[in-house]
Amino acid sequence: MKVQFCGAAKTVTGSCFYLETGKYKVLVDCGMFQGDPELEKLNKEPFPFDPSAIDYVFLTHAHYDHCGRLPLLVKQGFKGEIISTQPTRDLTQLVLLDSAKVQEEDYRRSVGREGFEAYLHKKDSENVKVYNGQIKDSLYGDATSSDDNAEYPLFNEGDVYETMKYFRIYEYGDSVVLRDGLEFRMRDAGHILGSVTFELWIQNGDGKQRKLVFSGDLGQPGQRIIRDPDMIRDADFVFVESTYGDRIHKSKDETVLEFLTILKEAEKINGNVLIPIFAIERTQEIIYELNLFYESKLVTDIPVYLDSPMASDATEIFKRYPAFYDEDAKRLLEKGDDPFNFKGLKFVKSVDESNRISNQKKSIIMAGSGMCTGGRILNHLINNLAKQSTSIIFVGYQVRGTLGRRILDGQKSVRIRGREVESNAQLHTLGGFSAHADERDLMYWLRGFGHTPRMIFICHGDEDIATSFSDKVKTDLMIDTHVPSMFETVDLEKY
Repeated sequence: MKVQFCGAAKTVTGSCFYLETGKYKVLVDCGMFQGDPELEKLNKEPFPFDPSAIDYVFLTHAHYDHCGRLPLLVKQGFKGEIISTQPTRDLTQLVLLDSAKVQEEDYRRSVGREGFEAYLHKKDSENVKVYNGQIKDSLYGDATSSDDNAEYPLFNEGDVYETMKYFRIYEYGDSVVLRDGLEFRMRDAGHILGSVTFELWIQNGDGKQRKLVFSGDLGQPGQRIIRDPDMIRDADFVFVESTYGDRIHKSKDETVLEFLTILKEAEKINGNVLIPIFAIERTQEIIYELNLFYESKLVTDIPVYLDSPMASDATEIFKRYPAFYDEDAKRLLEKGDDPFNFKGLKFVKSVDESNRISNQKKSIIMAGSGMCTGGRILNHLINNLAKQSTSIIFVGYQVRGTLGRRILDGQKSVRIRGREVESNAQLHTLGGFSAHADERDLMYWLRGFGHTPRMIFICHGDEDIATSFSDKVKTDLMIDTHVPSMFETVDLEKY
């Protein structure tokens, strides 16, 4: 039985683990690489395995770095099953359709109208119909000349809809025998709506059974909407994330108080608050807190704009699945309070409206993307980053190489859409809003296994963080650990 680390190895992106059991070939996640240009090149490379030979993909959740290459897997021959919860299935479709749209818009800007029309005519007739009537300069920018170096879209909407045909939906807590020698159970990872930690029971070629646990991304206990991560008591091998394995988040109460203080200061000085948002979970968590602020009249005089159609759609998906909520959110619903809407919250739909709010004063603007790698946040940064009255609140991890990371690291100026923009805004990091467990949370979760694991593989973390967390786990829990390298293959039978 072998596992190859095809992503999220000494980096926080591109999650993908390839398992050969002797009978079956499966993946856990198939995510896109983001941030580091060298890693992003891997998105265009063939997979280091045969996609047509994969029997199952176990999808932990709908974040792009975990699901983003699924259409590429299907385009290269995958015909198996993608196993997930229903919210993960719905959110994945949203994420992938948004990615397809962004890729095509970027290509449109680069090659101009003629080049983009030529691209559309290469697509099959059904997909061309999707875009007929939408080839407008107002939607895709002013490019009129062709760029031979433009990045060709990795996949389109038709590829996404084809991918969704392979999803199979299961519930938390049910042990399912897929085939002889391959059994799984989904547990709540507490990260985003529908996120999963997978327990896999696998027989090797000699008929010996091994239990593997893939944490996926683990959430913080005590979140307002999402339930706490499930504890798991035994495993032969554990594959755990380590995104924040070197730090302790501020408590939720401290985070909320700091958030309120930033907003009150913005009210006082007529400043704008920009929040680069992740459309799934982080947006809903922030709206939840703002709902409480406004209904308690702690904030009264500053409008809130959700400037992300994708985040708006994700919020509608959240509303479909109250059974997945934590008790706090359920209690609000029982009282008739919609935790995802309040007086003062405005949903921005059009690009023109987005441009208008970017130039006004005293506003809270939540816009994607969360790492400032694209989307409407870029225009708001162009118009507001140089102003000392502007506050920028980062509420999630900023991958190395992204614009968000460069701003947060204190660069005096950054390049945005071909323009050099000074960075004079007040910068804030609210780690308490992170959907990721911190070092203390991760250690608590790992202690649930006692001394049963033969090996704990430390994944999904920058190399220095993963290494330091590995040392802590080995020292405190007295269990062997390993920090795998990219594309490393490990024979689990050696342990």
